Amino acid sequence: MSVDKFVRRFNPQFNNALLKSLLSNNKAFPSSVKSRVKNVASKQGGWRTAQKYVASLLLIVSLPILAESVQRPALKSALASRALLADSVRIGDGSRYLGVGIYGNIVYSDDSENWIQSNSPTQMLLTTVFFTDEKNGWAGGHDTLILHTKDGGENWEIQHEDPIPGGDIPKPVLDILFTDNKTGYAIGAYGLMLHTVNGGESWQTLDTLGLYDRLEALELEPEPNFNYFIPYGDKILIVGELGTILLFDPAATTDEERWGIIDSPYEGTFFGAKQVSSGDLYIYGLRGNIYRSSDNMQTWQKIQTDVIANVYGCIELAGGKLVFLASSGTILALNSGGTTTEKLPYTGFDTLVSGQIISGNKTLLFGTRGVQIFDVP
Repeated sequence: MSVDKFVRRFNPQFNNALLKSLLSNNKAFPSSVKSRVKNVASKQGGWRTAQKYVASLLLIVSLPILAESVQRPALKSALASRALLADSVRIGDGSRYLGVGIYGNIVYSDDSENWIQSNSPTQMLLTTVFFTDEKNGWAGGHDTLILHTKDGGENWEIQHEDPIPGGDIPKPVLDILFTDNKTGYAIGAYGLMLHTVNGGESWQTLDTLGLYDRLEALELEPEPNFNYFIPYGDKILIVGELGTILLFDPAATTDEERWGIIDSPYEGTFFGAKQVSSGDLYIYGLRGNIYRSSDNMQTWQKIQTDVIANVYGCIELAGGKLVFLASSGTILALNSGGTTTEKLPYTGFDTLVSGQIISGNKTLLFGTRGVQIFDVP
């Protein structure tokens, strides 16, 4: 359910007065959340945006109460591939595609047309998926849930869950990255970062207190949502809420060396990043914002998109053509000059979050309408 629908359906009287009343109530939210809401109001579009933000918090907090237990298997449905799929992956040599999403649904296909629902042990929303080879994969979602498969995504088991870590509000896992079959990381809401060195048999929370102090000293959000990360040389690039861009060095021994705080070109939220074959780095997020760096993040160039749709995904086609996936049925292709985009024809109004290449310009798109084939013009 979108935040807008949540506001209208569950709390139609939600307004500025109610929001400010919640912020003045010491029991409504902890101080860290209040600070975050005020930052959203001041930096990301005013109190209307803050209303949506608080509504999303209320929705997240209510999930453990409203949703089924994570221990209940996902229900089998012939429509699983048509329901919301929040992330996707092309497995191994590319002969299998897999998507994860709402109700714990996991679907896979070996021909890009016929989809089979996997055996999933949860009905929680799954937000991310990552494979290291044709057999081993991990998926993450709400309640700090991490699943593992060792048969190419057909059967999954719970490796880790923590519905309310430390008595705090639930922290969903938003992205997973493995550097090999044993070493992996999971990131998520409120600066969540987990680490495993045994293929996920156990996960440990990484201490980010030093990062918290440094961000706070710079008057930046000290516990931003970590939304997405990618390998970047021998480090890991993390992008997230309120313009967060970080470089994490797994080999570092001190906090100062471990975390590099990158000057951000934008104070809004980033949802993704992609380093393309040319070496250029793209980051993208709220309100059509896309930026490129060609000099190791020393400078950024804003790509002119002329849209306000949130950008969630990026595909690099053969020949280096870039396609960005966004909300409101928006698909953008980067023009040959590399400074502007053009909106591609698409009849739907759904949100597109992830894509995979089938061959040539033929792609699979994943989003609120499940998975579909799309030929890029």
